Amino acid sequence: MFSTIMFMYYALAIGASAFGVVSAESYTELYRPQYHFTPASNWMNDPNGLLFHHGTYHLFYQYNPGGDTWGAMSWGHATSTDLVHWKHQPVALLARGYPDKITEMFFSGTAVADTQNSSGFGINGTTPLVAIYTSMYPQAQILPSGKSVEANQQAQSIAYSLDDGMTWTTYDAGNPVILAPPADYADQILDFRDPSVFWHSGSGQWVAVVSLAKLHKLVIYTSTNLKEWKHVSEFGPANAVGGVWECPSLFPLPLDGDDESLKWIVQLGLNPGGPPGTTGSGTQYFVGDFDGTSFTPDPKSLEETNWMDWGPDFYAALSFGGLPTEDRINIAWMNNWQYAAAIPTHPWRSASTIPRRLSLRTLNGTATLVQEPIVQQQSSYRRHWSSVPEGTTRLNMTGKTLDATLSFSESTSTEFGLIVRASEDMSEQTRVGYNFATKQIFVDRTKSGESGFDGTFPDMYHAPLVTNEETITLRVLVDWSSVEVFAGTGEAVITAQIFPRNDSVGMRLFSTGGKTSGVELRAHQVPSVWSV
Repeated sequence: MFSTIMFMYYALAIGASAFGVVSAESYTELYRPQYHFTPASNWMNDPNGLLFHHGTYHLFYQYNPGGDTWGAMSWGHATSTDLVHWKHQPVALLARGYPDKITEMFFSGTAVADTQNSSGFGINGTTPLVAIYTSMYPQAQILPSGKSVEANQQAQSIAYSLDDGMTWTTYDAGNPVILAPPADYADQILDFRDPSVFWHSGSGQWVAVVSLAKLHKLVIYTSTNLKEWKHVSEFGPANAVGGVWECPSLFPLPLDGDDESLKWIVQLGLNPGGPPGTTGSGTQYFVGDFDGTSFTPDPKSLEETNWMDWGPDFYAALSFGGLPTEDRINIAWMNNWQYAAAIPTHPWRSASTIPRRLSLRTLNGTATLVQEPIVQQQSSYRRHWSSVPEGTTRLNMTGKTLDATLSFSESTSTEFGLIVRASEDMSEQTRVGYNFATKQIFVDRTKSGESGFDGTFPDMYHAPLVTNEETITLRVLVDWSSVEVFAGTGEAVITAQIFPRNDSVGMRLFSTGGKTSGVELRAHQVPSVWSV
């Protein structure tokens, strides 16, 4: 009736490396992130099933056990108690039939703790964890449940765990639990994916949000038991500037910290057609209200496209379930479908962004998402300049990893900021700064290092930062192959990969077209979170 993933058998069949075993040589390779999550080897993309349960954060992710490009989609698994240090776990859901003949791949989805055992999967008082994911069937077939699927059909299925997420059993007697999209969209079975499921206490039911990718439409379902689902509403298209909608989610946040003023956020990936000035992938959001069946966006949220991150390398964002409403933590795939399979890393490909705590604040009259990175803190280098002259100013600090906060106020310059990962001759450098005329922050990776793998990679990215504050603040996170910038209070964010040489470790301030006053820099090198 049910099929349990046989971990020991598969470990012997495909080798321990596929399960992310860390060797003495790993996590020191060129470009290997030191404080961002990466699999020990092979391909990774979307975060899946993010869940906090019994004191442990579970990070599942799209994973190819057979190589460092997309394929044989499975759910990898890692756990953490602090969102900083991660422990690799066995593959949670391995592509069925791998490696000989794959009959089902496990695409993106979410996981929930079924505390009331509404699914009936729990035994002897055990709380079942239930994963809801997209099954992709490479061949037409009749499933054990008796349901028929076409070649490459995408449908929504579930699996459950009775040991806190360590092993999983697929619900073969009933899968897929949502076989196809609503009848009006019957022709979209090849692009019907990425379910996001949560418990809505107000209506006392489970809610699922699923993407009709090519139509820029979200389909909303409800259920009382996670097995039987009813189509209740739709949202979209809205402000979709290209590509497909993927990886949607729907969650509440207090506005300005007021629990009595709760708003709902739709978060989704758009590919291609990301933020202005980028190529490929991006993540947009909407602010509105949800009544248990329908999402209604605020009119202001429809006036223009709202980007969660204005850089090229932030996609498929997802937040952790199992946390209080006000404690909403996001992780995204730090890559871009434009060049994801070509980035020069080995033996792994792709990283996750730093975990980010989300809040919703009224800024310039608009409800705006604000993001705060979660990074381990160290004692800081700190220096103040009453005035930084035009040109570049060498700093007596270097590093391949960095958590730096740069603040500044008055200026006769046109641009001011921080140069990181610079070579001695400045032929390699990444510039992070603020343009006083355009009121934009920017990341310039045109000279950031290796970029020949894709012609669109060397570029400059901008995000608007309009503030009434006298002081501009930029928080810059640098790892061995990435830069993340959080400006203002975290309302303007840019994430970009970089691939500099190992010896490009210099840091400088730059002030273009004049001097900049009231400058303070606080910084520290972030230690590796990987102990091998």
